[in-house]
Amino acid sequence: MTASALTDSLRETLACFDDTGVPRTTSEVADRLDLGRRSTYDRLERLVERGRLETKKVGASARVWWRPPKAADRATAGEDRPAVAGPLIDVIDDAEIGLFVLDADLEVVWLNETAEQYFDLDRSRALGRGNRALVTEHLSDVIDDGASFADTVLTADEDKTYAERFECHVTAGEDREERWLEYRSKPIESGDYAGGRIDLYYDVTDRKRSAHACHTERTLLERVLEASPTGIGIFDADGKARRINQQFIEYLGLAGSEADPDTYILGDQPLLDEEGAVIPFPERPAARALGTGESVIDQHCQLNGDDGQTRWLSINAEPLDDDAGVIVTVDDITQLKEQAKRLERQHDDLEAELDAVFERIDDAFYALDDEFRFTYVNDRAETLLGHSESELLGRNIWQALSVPVDDPLRTRYETALATQTATSFERYSEPLDIWEIVKVFPSESGLSVYFTDISEQKERERDLEESERRYRTLVENFPNGMVTLFDDDLEYTLAGGELVKQCGLDPDQLVGAPAGTLFTEPATCDQVEAAYQRALDGETTTLEVTQDGRELWIQVSPVTDDDGIVFSGMAICQDITERKRKERQLREHEASLERTTELLEQSQQLASVGAWELDVSTTPADLRWTDEVYRIHGLSPEQAVDLEESISFYHPEDQLQLREAIDRAIEDGSPYDLTLRIVPNDGDLRWVRSICDPVQTDGEVVALRGAFQDITERIEHEQDLERQREQLAALNNLNDVVRSITDEVIAQSTREEIERVVCKRLAEAESYLFAWVGDVDVDSQTVNLRAEAGVDGYLDEITISTDPDDERSQGPTGRAILERETQTSQDIEADSRHDPWRDHIEQYGFRSSAAIPIVYEDTVYGVLNVYADRPNAFEGEERAVVSQLGEVVGHAIAATERKRALMSDDVVELQFRIRDIFAAVGADATASGSITIDHMVPIENDEYLVYGTLTEDAIAGMDALVDAIPHWVDVTYRTANGSANFELRLSDPPVLSTIASLGGAIERVVIEDGDYRMTVLLAPGADVRRAIDIVQTTYPAAELLKHRQITRPDTTAERIRHVLTDELTDRQRAALEAAYHAGFFEWPRDASGEDVSASLEIAPATFHQHLRRAQKKIFESLLSGSRAP
Repeated sequence: MTASALTDSLRETLACFDDTGVPRTTSEVADRLDLGRRSTYDRLERLVERGRLETKKVGASARVWWRPPKAADRATAGEDRPAVAGPLIDVIDDAEIGLFVLDADLEVVWLNETAEQYFDLDRSRALGRGNRALVTEHLSDVIDDGASFADTVLTADEDKTYAERFECHVTAGEDREERWLEYRSKPIESGDYAGGRIDLYYDVTDRKRSAHACHTERTLLERVLEASPTGIGIFDADGKARRINQQFIEYLGLAGSEADPDTYILGDQPLLDEEGAVIPFPERPAARALGTGESVIDQHCQLNGDDGQTRWLSINAEPLDDDAGVIVTVDDITQLKEQAKRLERQHDDLEAELDAVFERIDDAFYALDDEFRFTYVNDRAETLLGHSESELLGRNIWQALSVPVDDPLRTRYETALATQTATSFERYSEPLDIWEIVKVFPSESGLSVYFTDISEQKERERDLEESERRYRTLVENFPNGMVTLFDDDLEYTLAGGELVKQCGLDPDQLVGAPAGTLFTEPATCDQVEAAYQRALDGETTTLEVTQDGRELWIQVSPVTDDDGIVFSGMAICQDITERKRKERQLREHEASLERTTELLEQSQQLASVGAWELDVSTTPADLRWTDEVYRIHGLSPEQAVDLEESISFYHPEDQLQLREAIDRAIEDGSPYDLTLRIVPNDGDLRWVRSICDPVQTDGEVVALRGAFQDITERIEHEQDLERQREQLAALNNLNDVVRSITDEVIAQSTREEIERVVCKRLAEAESYLFAWVGDVDVDSQTVNLRAEAGVDGYLDEITISTDPDDERSQGPTGRAILERETQTSQDIEADSRHDPWRDHIEQYGFRSSAAIPIVYEDTVYGVLNVYADRPNAFEGEERAVVSQLGEVVGHAIAATERKRALMSDDVVELQFRIRDIFAAVGADATASGSITIDHMVPIENDEYLVYGTLTEDAIAGMDALVDAIPHWVDVTYRTANGSANFELRLSDPPVLSTIASLGGAIERVVIEDGDYRMTVLLAPGADVRRAIDIVQTTYPAAELLKHRQITRPDTTAERIRHVLTDELTDRQRAALEAAYHAGFFEWPRDASGEDVSASLEIAPATFHQHLRRAQKKIFESLLSGSRAP
């Protein structure tokens, strides 16, 4: 690290030492400065880092400091700058100008940091050197044409004159940027260094690059102008040409002119409009753009050429924003104009011919282009389509006629056009509401469509079929009566119905029988025969007669053909005996119903409660409401409502309960009092109380009467109070439980104890039923039970999967593991995710559940499930609190696993080998040299820094591995004496992350002769199978060579281990380890604080803060004599 200017406090501290090199203790310096020992120590350390002091340790805890003579001289040369140069140097430092100060002997007495940076100089080697040696041996080596540079600089120095400014090009080096510098030099005419010189180097890189870019851009613009097929001209505000290309000259007819094209002025060449008139200059494109400041686009003009031909031009003009001027572009559109006129004439001829053809067509006809847009519609088609031709032309048929997307007509038209095959079909057109016969004739340009309205024909066919079907169905299935047809001889031609069967008659035997056959009473026969005769005369007769104790209603009607001529008669007979009886009963109840209605209305007014009555003696049952009931339902009292419609207002889950209560009330007279939910017309759910008291006559229920009350506010108030009470109690209880669990899990020494305590405390809480903890079986991708409380064998009969393709992974537990987020079910009964296990879980009686992933640093240890007997138990604050348990438990498990692995002497050792690692991972390299990885430092965002050594001939192989292995991000080398240290950055490495999550470590990795060997250490109780699986899954070629339990020798002091594992934070440990392995503590340092902080992706100040705190804790542990527990 190069020296830099000292602060006032450091100069004050440095002044405590003389040039003799006499050492002083920290206490002596502190006394002289009147500072604390810690602050003094920090200053001394910084002076050592800057090379101004040296130090060494003496005794058990003391340290002495001294100022070497060389450093003293350097300080005099650098810090005690002569007055004549001091102010100038301060200004130049701020301006980032490289500066050399030479004494009268042309030796370097001072240079600033900018000069060091520009020429990659070491200050200690430059100070005191002759300028000639410095220029010829170093500066000229890093500058293009170094000989010329050295000659110019040295000549100016030796002649003691002001040198002319000149530019030099510094080439790029390993720690040196490429740049252009401007050299200036002047003599020092007074002061301590009179006769010397000041050499200045200004950075003019940006200026050089800008000039080069401008030249390149100007050259490119010239090439574009000359290569463009468009005429381009740039003019001043007064119309003078700045630049015009060759195409512009040719389009304006200037190429053969004797006049100089460069002297062309806007307006020299006359332009004509579309009628051939000369366009006034103010109306020309360029003049309009200059005058209005707005663009002129595609103005068409004519130009008469020298050859007597007229050329059409399209001209654009764009005013310049930055100065007065205009850009004009010109394109020759003569050919396009001629083509447009020719096509217009052809179009007019074809249109006239088509009009003549279409006028001769009688059917409805229209033509479509290849995009199904109307191009022609005749008069008949206008009538049927309901649109004029002007409304349809150019519009898409599907949009103009609102043809549905799924209408088969679309497919038929598209098929005809695609296959060029004519087709015809019969269809019903919903948009036109007609039956039609459609004939489609395709061509390359579209479709010709002829269609005929056949709606009347279809209507007649349907009427005939419907009449035959209706009569036959009526006769065969006529309920509680009969239907007969008779001819003009008053003989039956058709008979049927339930009454015929009830009378014991055969319908087939009645065909041909006289009309009076069905009636035994002479008077009745006379009435019926007279009615039959009137029907044949075209008159309809209705009568009621008595036959064998039955009361019958008979209607006799004529049957006519399409012309209205009577050719037959029809008699419809119904047994109305039961209806007559009920009519008499109805009249008896009417008076009672009137009294009841009056009472209900009075009740509604007095108690604000609606009343209702259901008369079940009628068919269908007659439902009556008072005004209050209508109001509750959001209906008008004038609106009629039947029983089914009234039930439809109730919540779907309550409708069955109401139906059953009504059925019981009608069947056995059971009253009811129900609290139900309805959804009125306004859509807002409301709670109501419905009370029913059946009315009976002669033991038979004839009506249901009751009251109807809106109790929504009372129910919602009660629910709010209950919900608030439950949530408050649950939250208070949960907070106590979480605090208790947090305290207890910290005290547990094993993962099993932690999981058992968590489940036990949750199950003991009043708010929850039971809890269990499970983890994932990697082989089967299912969840295994690890601990449970409040329940026995919850997972014994069910399988929970973590395979995303398995529906059993879509429940809260599977999703919590897959998504690593808390998953809740607020109401199990309505949550379909529990369907795969519903038959099993219903026996446990819980209504809501929460599945909390147990996670630490992206490692999922398992899942914690908690169950409650109340719905919505895990929402809001309660969800947030219970979710914290996953992090608390995950952190506790990780700490336990890591502590056990670090504190235990007995470990499980796994040794793996991958033959030819380069082939195994697809790296493009051959085996050469050796690579050793001996330390790994975790940093943020699942990244690691890996440190190791390798021989120089293995660097190419290392680079190939970084390219081939996805999670190997990049590598940095520091080479020396045929070997190199390296720093490798890993991002989310599967093996390393998994081993770390199991509390283990990768002890060592060696790659020799292409073979990869890795040693892994795990705690005896760790999941060894998982560690082996992740290695062999990530690297299928990996072989397990050893699997054994060993005892590690105690090579590390217990107190150091305690500091590293318990006292240092993760950031402090990462900063300390990264600094050590990066060579931060070497002298001179292999890496600066800025280098290490960049590796850790933190600020330098933050890195130094973590490092100092980590060092303090380690030194305190070493020197205090205490041992870590």
